[in-house]
Amino acid sequence: MAAYDATPAGDIRRAITGDDDPALIADAMIAAADRPGAPLRLPLGPDCYQYVRAALVARLENHEAHRDIALSVAADV
Repeated sequence: MAAYDATPAGDIRRAITGDDDPALIADAMIAAADRPGAPLRLPLGPDCYQYVRAALVARLENHEAHRDIALSVAADV
């Protein structure tokens, strides 16, 4: 229903009906699970990969912005 397009339900529907091939998704999941050091999280698809990467980069930038405070609590030895 169009009424749900701008809601989280609409987001989920778009994610499920995206352009990614379900068979390729299944193959990628199996291949990743079979690798040594299988990932805990596997963002599949170009959009998902970019969203996750952008979120992680932003978190790292935020982390680095507070480096001086984080390191300032080390006791002098």
